[in-house]
Amino acid sequence: MDDELQESAEGAKRVLIVDRDRMAALISKMLIENYAADVATDGLKAVKKLRTLLPSLILADVDVPGNGLRLAELVGMNPKFRGIPVILTSAKPSPDIVIKARNAGASSYLAKPFGPRDLRGRIDQALSPRALQEISGESAPGDSDADAAQQPETEDGARTDIIGRVRQIEGLPPFPATHAEIMKLAQSEDATSADIADKIQLDPDLLAMVFKLVNSSYYGFRKQIDSLKLAVTLLGLEEVANLVMTAQVFQKLGNYESKTGLDIQALWKHLVGAAFVARAIAKKLKTEEESAFLSGMLHDLGKVVLDCFFSDYYAAVLDMVKAEDIAIVSAEQETLGISHTDVGGQLAVEWKFADKYQNAILHHHKPERATRFGRLVGLVHLADALCRQLGYGSGGDDLTPDIDEAVLERFALGDKGLQILTEAAQQDLEDADSFLSALAS
Repeated sequence: MDDELQESAEGAKRVLIVDRDRMAALISKMLIENYAADVATDGLKAVKKLRTLLPSLILADVDVPGNGLRLAELVGMNPKFRGIPVILTSAKPSPDIVIKARNAGASSYLAKPFGPRDLRGRIDQALSPRALQEISGESAPGDSDADAAQQPETEDGARTDIIGRVRQIEGLPPFPATHAEIMKLAQSEDATSADIADKIQLDPDLLAMVFKLVNSSYYGFRKQIDSLKLAVTLLGLEEVANLVMTAQVFQKLGNYESKTGLDIQALWKHLVGAAFVARAIAKKLKTEEESAFLSGMLHDLGKVVLDCFFSDYYAAVLDMVKAEDIAIVSAEQETLGISHTDVGGQLAVEWKFADKYQNAILHHHKPERATRFGRLVGLVHLADALCRQLGYGSGGDDLTPDIDEAVLERFALGDKGLQILTEAAQQDLEDADSFLSALAS
């Protein structure tokens, strides 16, 4: 962190205290001789303060509205706040809280009540050069930076250390290894339908979901398909791998009740619709046909993560969307300082999605910033826009985005070309309902 940004005008390092009024005032008095204090009484107010304030350290109570644990996780996902240590406090100490604090990315946990000496000592420890180096992930002299070179880019083009930022979100399930194995088999010249069938059969729930999708009216088989080997033979390895990924993502993140007012069913309809539209226009444009469906399906996963696990914060995003009639991605940036593309990109890294899917998720709103897989990113950008124009599902706002001029130029699309793609998309969406019904049943 830039020392000039971390220090106040008087030269004292700043601490953002996130606690209820009386306790925040008491802590401020404890720090008055050594630190400049700013106060927020809940997690959302803390996030808003961070838009203009870059403190040296955040001291947050676990039990404040918005949950201090969630605040620590949210701070940890934002590249702008990389290197700011978070100390979590609670009046109800327990081994479970200590573990959760560590998992949330907190530097340490401090049980209440505590005295001025304990508090200052803990802050001094968290702000020591060694501790700051560890939390910022800076490489020690001589360390290899090969891992960093493999990171996908953020929307501003900067390389960031995003591995692990979403790993410890409380409640976020790990992604099963089954998909990676199946995708590897699907791309192998030596793989057989029996090889993939053997992998899918290891997971009975996944097996049942795949059969539901295979037998949906979308594929239109006259007879019930009850053999995986036959399904792979009829659909192909790549298509079955797509179904496996779709089923696994929905199983992991599709079954929850939104607390924010987001129409989660409409969002999943949008995701399925974008997948179908992406594949339809990929066929018309004769590009990225194998990757289009999954890229469309995955592009807005960051919204699901934010809505499911950060509901107190995401509710404020949706309130802004309604009050100001702005795009949800703009409301996310304004309210949280990050967007669903950032979170989705980090999730894609954690779940070990292929680089092409990571980039499609990360850059679909600003395709000109993609330095790799530009055609696939542009394709998803098109699919998202066309799906919204056709009113299939909802991405969280009622706006229809303009299609990026660079994407139109990349695919040499004029008004006539767009009309052809729109008609193809509309025709494919007629088949999407049966697929969506099978997915949600």
